Amino acid sequence: MTLVVAIRFKDSGKNHWYDPRSLTNLQAGEVVIVDTVRGPELAKVAHPPQEIPPDTLESEVRPIIRRASKQDFERMARLFARHDDVLKRCGELVKSHNLPMHLVKAEYSFDGSRLTFYFTADNRVDFRLLVRDLARAFRSRIELRQIGARDEARLLGGIGPCGRILCCASFLPDYARVSIKMAKDQDLPLNPAKISGVCGRLLCCLSYEHQQYLDMKADLPARDSWVQTPDGPGEVVTVNVLRESVLVRLAGSGMEAEYTRDQISQATEVVGSVARQRNQDGITPHTRRASADTAGAEDENDLAVLRLLDDETDLVSLTADDVAAPSQPAQRPKPDRREGQQRKGQAATRQRTAQPGGKPAPEHGTRGERPARPAHPERTERSRRPERTEPQPGAPSRHGGKSRPPGDPAPSPRSGEPKRDEAGNPSNPAKPRRRRRPPPRNEE
Repeated sequence: MTLVVAIRFKDSGKNHWYDPRSLTNLQAGEVVIVDTVRGPELAKVAHPPQEIPPDTLESEVRPIIRRASKQDFERMARLFARHDDVLKRCGELVKSHNLPMHLVKAEYSFDGSRLTFYFTADNRVDFRLLVRDLARAFRSRIELRQIGARDEARLLGGIGPCGRILCCASFLPDYARVSIKMAKDQDLPLNPAKISGVCGRLLCCLSYEHQQYLDMKADLPARDSWVQTPDGPGEVVTVNVLRESVLVRLAGSGMEAEYTRDQISQATEVVGSVARQRNQDGITPHTRRASADTAGAEDENDLAVLRLLDDETDLVSLTADDVAAPSQPAQRPKPDRREGQQRKGQAATRQRTAQPGGKPAPEHGTRGERPARPAHPERTERSRRPERTEPQPGAPSRHGGKSRPPGDPAPSPRSGEPKRDEAGNPSNPAKPRRRRRPPPRNEE
């Protein structure tokens, strides 16, 4: 076990473990001088000395030099008095270099050898030339640190919307993760002016009671859900987490009433017990429907038996009639398609001509149907083709030659070869094709 003391450099800083060495009886709130990486610094004791396991220590344990004296406080007061002048001089140099940065605070180290400037900016700033001018003006080591909006509120301090000192400037060691979902879970108005702090970010206190709200909401009915109340069923309109009650709009009367969680749970248990008892007695709608279905099934069985008897009677009569009938069933004639089309056309003609008043329908009134035209006798004769007859052997053919006898097959010429006569000479020699001249161009 290691004896250590918890030291806090600022009221809102983290606790750091230091070795008290020969210092005894250190109490919380005492001011001491400790050794740091940047030299001696002034800090406060957060907790008295205690023993902890060495595995819990994250880094090297540095020693406490001594308790702070009266001269140490006077020196820090003189350095703090120069804060406004130093900040003003640095602001003038920032304007001369035309840098987009806003100075927040200037702070000297305990021995006065280091001067640190804190500033805010939207983007990264190249301040190398500014550091050179500041070191020449103040004759000390200069350090510039860019911080965020929450760190700015911590350094400057202030009073929050609740009327108390800012949490980050008083006791909060780390910034909590805050999201807009926490405000929704706590039924807070999503107004940025009401859920934001002086830093412009979401309030850190939204994370304090978030888990408690979730636990309480888990036992309450959700909004827009139906619940059983002592006055009957209803729909949940509003949920009040702090009072553990809900506002219900009753289904029977339409009135709104507030009920606690215990009242709703008791009413639900009563309704559930009554429903279970009715189910056991067989007076529920489900059992009634089942009994009605059973009675209907019995009636249907009786009707099925009667139908079966009628079918057997018809079967006996049909069997008796089939004895006298021939063994081969008569084939039904196939319907003629032409007759069916003619019948349809005649029916459509009757429908068009049958109009009120006895007036015939116009010929071109029906969409998609053409009026019948009288057949021309000459066209009808032309359209008829003569019947094709086979030529007799030895008779002249249609193409000018003699037809061959049926036993002497004619050789079929190959595609692309000219026809030849009996001597083997081409009967129709191919003529050379003439090349067409291109049309004359229009010179205009």
